[in-house]
Order: sequence, then structure tokens, then C-alpha cells
Amino acid sequence: MAEEDAQPAVEGNEVAATEAAPAAQPVPAAAPPGAERRITQRYIAHWRAALVSVGDGEARYLGTTENLCISGAAIACDDHVPPQKEYHIYLEIPQAGGKTPLVIQLQGKVVHTTLSRKVFKVGVVFKQFHGDAEKVLRAILASGKLKPLSVEH
Repeated sequence: MAEEDAQPAVEGNEVAATEAAPAAQPVPAAAPPGAERRITQRYIAHWRAALVSVGDGEARYLGTTENLCISGAAIACDDHVPPQKEYHIYLEIPQAGGKTPLVIQLQGKVVHTTLSRKVFKVGVVFKQFHGDAEKVLRAILASGKLKPLSVEH
């Protein structure tokens, strides 16, 4: 492949070049490997989580969120959760004053599972919110009660 034919991947809402634009116009490079690519701020939250397979409900995994945002979560789990599958996700949100925890239900897809320090780190993208789960989660994230996750390494 000729060097002028190679183009880096473009993320975001880039406008496609038109016929009037010069052919040698620079294209923004993709984020380097390991760089933060999330669009929304993640927050630290250690909530109990359960993942139940959508298809048959047989596969069940328990874990704890490490961080989350409105579009997904990182969940620590003792068991390997198969990636590229959809799960019903139940998040147990602690309440002040010893009140019964609030449980919200979502549906999401596991995009990766990585073993790190004897714990599986499960990356989940939320696909659908059940009931008022989205409203509740947005309110908690906007409340300022959760600490933002720093992306500095």
C-alpha cells in the first residue's frame, strides 16, 4: 500500500471531505493505545452488581462496580464473564440512613473481560434502561455525591 493511501482512523463527528477540499488535507490521528477514549465522565461507585444472561437467564455473575457513567460501567467480578454477550444488569445503590438499597435494572453488553490481580475487570456498555433506571442514574451522577474518576496515570 502506498504511503499516501494509508489514513488513520477518525473518531467523532468529523465532516467528510468534499470534492472542493484538497486531497492532502491532514486527518486527525486516532487516540494512542491505552489513551482515554470515553466521552462522558466516569465516577467512582462501589455498588453491588449482578449480571444475568439475556438468552436463558442461566449464566449469573456477581460483582461490584468500580466506576460508572450514564453509558457504561467497570465491574470487578470473581468469575470470567464472557464478552460480546448481552446481560440484564442489576445495580444495588446504597441509601443514606440505612434505608433499603435501591435496585435499578438495565440491559447491557459486555465489551471486554480482563484478568487483573486475581479479579476479572468487566467492561459493560449500557444498551437499555428499564423503568426509571436512566432517570435515577442521571440524578445520582449529577448530584455531586460521587467522586469523579481521574484519568491521570
